[in-house]
Amino acid sequence: MPIHVITLAEALPQHVDAVRSQLAEMANMTRMAEGCVRCDVYAASGGPRYFNTIEVWVSAEAHAAWIQSAPLLKSIAPLFGKMKGLPEVRVLDVINELADGT
Repeated sequence: MPIHVITLAEALPQHVDAVRSQLAEMANMTRMAEGCVRCDVYAASGGPRYFNTIEVWVSAEAHAAWIQSAPLLKSIAPLFGKMKGLPEVRVLDVINELADGT
């Protein structure tokens, strides 16, 4: 069963550009991961230091494998000290979703 994952993160003001760049790079890498259907990164228009990622995975197992993968862990390292606290990760259950094209 596919799952959706939203991550909410806040960059420290002096590191917004570095965080934006690293998150974009991470999204490109995530899109190539086995089981990733979609990965997008957004910045809040009213507060550009607030970032959201929205991911769709073919299964919880595929997402769990990616979370524990060496490439992801390596790509997270440059964000240490540039974020306010830890990102909030939410795994979502579908209640009502519009299917692609139907």
